[in-house]
Amino acid sequence: MVENRWQVILGAGILLLMLLAGTFSLGIYIGRHGLSREGLRYQPAQVNPQDHVQGFNPQNRPAAIPQDQPDLIGRLRRGSREGIELATENGIRFVLIDNDTKFVDTEGRSLKGTDLKAGDVLAVFGEFNVNEGQQLLASVIVRLPERLPPQP
Repeated sequence: MVENRWQVILGAGILLLMLLAGTFSLGIYIGRHGLSREGLRYQPAQVNPQDHVQGFNPQNRPAAIPQDQPDLIGRLRRGSREGIELATENGIRFVLIDNDTKFVDTEGRSLKGTDLKAGDVLAVFGEFNVNEGQQLLASVIVRLPERLPPQP
């Protein structure tokens, strides 16, 4: 009888550890993605990067914005001092920023990094850093309007 009691206690301890590990994992997942359906969506349906690329015409851009095509277009998920996290059509991408990174709107007006908020659609121009595992180091980040006006 005493032998069985230790086996039951050992089994209960293992089950408790399994429940704690599952609860911890669930907490990490909810902390990153949230409880809402919007929090679980990486790329919202209303963002079509091709619409932004076609409407983002190189001929009529201000001088503050590079004339070539953006290296990355996506919706801002979160930002930090080291970089920003974008939801793109190819999944989540982390873009490095530094003191030389410029933030502008489509008119070429300068913005602060704190002016950007989660959900903004951004076009990123920069260089890929091969040494850091193909991360993009941004030189210019352009906040695009939610919908670009049709081009004549």
